[in-house]
Amino acid sequence: MANFGAPAHQAAMANLGGMMLVAGGAMCLARGVSDALDAVAEARYQRRYHDALGAATTHARELEGVARVAVGLIAELEAEVAQLREACAQRQDVIETLCGRA
Repeated sequence: MANFGAPAHQAAMANLGGMMLVAGGAMCLARGVSDALDAVAEARYQRRYHDALGAATTHARELEGVARVAVGLIAELEAEVAQLREACAQRQDVIETLCGRA
């Protein structure tokens, strides 16, 4: 198909360089927007990660306090058990002594 100097063809060819620049600019703009969206997504991920990490650290500190209280209570209970065993042993000695007299 010969153009033979068609005005539309000549106008298109004259504008080809400009259209290529516009297309290239649009691609750069699209890439920039895509990169910005990726950066926003990464920032949101990092923020959620740090929030979760902070919550986990706080929870761990709370559990550490609970564990310390539990260890103290267990120590008290172990001391009480030792006293009860001693009292039971003394009572058993009394029972054996009384049974020996009878």
